[in-house]
Amino acid sequence: MFITIFTPTYNRADLLKRVYDSLLLQGNSNFEWLIVDDGSIDNTKEFVEQFINEDKIIVRYFYKSNGGKHTAINYGVQKAKGDLFFIVDSDDFLTINAVQLKWEAWQKIKNNDKIAGIIGLSQFTNGTFVGDVFLEDNWQISFVDYYLKYKLQGDKSVAFKTAVLKQYPFPEKEGVKLVFEAVVWHEMAKKYDVLCLNKVIQLKEYLENGLTDSSYKLWYAQSMAYSFYKLIDNGTYSISKYPKAFIWNYIHLCINSLLADENYFWQLKGIVNKIIYVLVYPRAYFSYLRMKSLIVK
Repeated sequence: MFITIFTPTYNRADLLKRVYDSLLLQGNSNFEWLIVDDGSIDNTKEFVEQFINEDKIIVRYFYKSNGGKHTAINYGVQKAKGDLFFIVDSDDFLTINAVQLKWEAWQKIKNNDKIAGIIGLSQFTNGTFVGDVFLEDNWQISFVDYYLKYKLQGDKSVAFKTAVLKQYPFPEKEGVKLVFEAVVWHEMAKKYDVLCLNKVIQLKEYLENGLTDSSYKLWYAQSMAYSFYKLIDNGTYSISKYPKAFIWNYIHLCINSLLADENYFWQLKGIVNKIIYVLVYPRAYFSYLRMKSLIVK
């Protein structure tokens, strides 16, 4: 099978119909829709069973205990039957030619061991782009360079080779409900590039109760602390190539560790990491003092 369209979901039964309807409109039907239910307590299962019973597209559903989107991705990658793993969140949906565009791009990269995935543009439902467009179509680039060298912004439609994702699972820690995608996508960029399509693949509508909620909750601080710790632990950013990102990892680790009341200092490996942590601590503590009243437990 060419592509697995993967949707992680948690208590979003009312939104899945829109994703489903957009999949029914695809001109290219060489895909499966893989849904991983991350511990929903609403009627998600009943909704999905309706889609399965209609038998219009291949729909596969799995339920797991709640662990966060990153754990759902890990689970889904292991269950996927497609060569390409395309992540479509439950509050997103696809343009009518999305699968075909991915298919055409797939022909260019499937035998290229240097390219790990296909990135397309996302657009809000009001017609505006999510962030920047690419500098050129069919642009082969490191995911890290895209964000840090060229400083392009905004979420994009992301699809990676399933075989590559199996080599780069998200780290999991009990109690951590979110690990941001840079921990894995940017780690992959040490070895692989992505192919960028200057075409709208995915439509987005951010919701107040989604991951884009602006509240700075305790669980979020805990998740951010762990994510920045993993970036440091993996040595994701070279100080010679990305000095600003390198230093800010330590500052963000300090800030979020303080907000989460969780000490990562002794978990840092090597004396150099510990020295840098100590050096940036005063700067981080100043930010912590301004932010600590915003934490919602």
